Amino acid sequence: MSVKRWIKICLNHVLRRYGGEIVPTEILYEWQRVRVNKPCWNNCTLPDDAARYLKPDNPKLIELQQRYRAFDSDVTTPLVWTDRHVRPEDITYFRGDNAWVWQVRGKNSNVLGYALSLYYLKSIDRLRLLDKLVEDNSFGNFTFTVAGRQVSRDLLDSIAEIYFLDQHLGVGSRAGFRVLDVGAGYGRLAHRMVSALPGIERFFCTDAVAVSTFVSDYYLRFRGVEKALVIPLDEIDNTLRDHPVDLAINIHSFSECRTQAIKWWARLLSKHRVKNLMVVPNAVGGTGERLLTRGGHDFLPLLERYGYRTVLKEPKFIDPVVQKYGLEPSWHHLLELRTY
Repeated sequence: MSVKRWIKICLNHVLRRYGGEIVPTEILYEWQRVRVNKPCWNNCTLPDDAARYLKPDNPKLIELQQRYRAFDSDVTTPLVWTDRHVRPEDITYFRGDNAWVWQVRGKNSNVLGYALSLYYLKSIDRLRLLDKLVEDNSFGNFTFTVAGRQVSRDLLDSIAEIYFLDQHLGVGSRAGFRVLDVGAGYGRLAHRMVSALPGIERFFCTDAVAVSTFVSDYYLRFRGVEKALVIPLDEIDNTLRDHPVDLAINIHSFSECRTQAIKWWARLLSKHRVKNLMVVPNAVGGTGERLLTRGGHDFLPLLERYGYRTVLKEPKFIDPVVQKYGLEPSWHHLLELRTY
């Protein structure tokens, strides 16, 4: 046995204890060899006013932060979203690979995962959402060109979520439908759903993180999404009183909350008789099949305490191969208010 081979065997013996292994570079894809450290995948674009407006010292953002600090600490005290969770540059490039959306992190977040997910969605695209919804590289967005089409996690996740809701609630054919997005981030799902589904009457976005409220308000105005309204946290109770909604959505948000905050939201939704709740948890401890916080707490009992019961849950991609190798393979959960 050569010295080189003996050293490799010894090193692999040690590395495997920590989940690592030495492999030849020639068997790796290019994206496995190169770590992306750029602020955006392509040469991203910014509107003329973005750099001036989207910054930490904007008076509107400072006002929101002050209002949120004065609000109920049960819902505003963070588990994940501390002040350092969002870097100053993330506010301008909010569609980059950052706290709002992880786009090129994780073992499936590469061009193959994106391509597999795109072709899967093409196979179920009865509403022709891939023709209706287009993508660009604005605000630091990471995109891949697959089959002559520019795609991102924003686009692909949104389409998967719309098809889940259409399959089980018929949102593609309903009129006068009202939606509340709890933990709406920068407003990507509001942009996609309102653009794709003309039957949506109103789409409310809210968030317990002031900077998300600030950014989503800017983004939805930039996209011209007139049916979508961003509601500051301290106004959401009155808004739901005056404008009842049919569906609440929580995408990768409850998993990043303390249980006190989830309880606060469950109580609010139940109080206002929101019939359906869609939850997409983070894949804590595995697949996302269970409703777990980043701290490992099962929050389904909290939702059940306020009357919500699981109607169904299913993987993001029904095909098991795509679910294993596709982009961010999570689970979609649909709950219904028991006493509705």
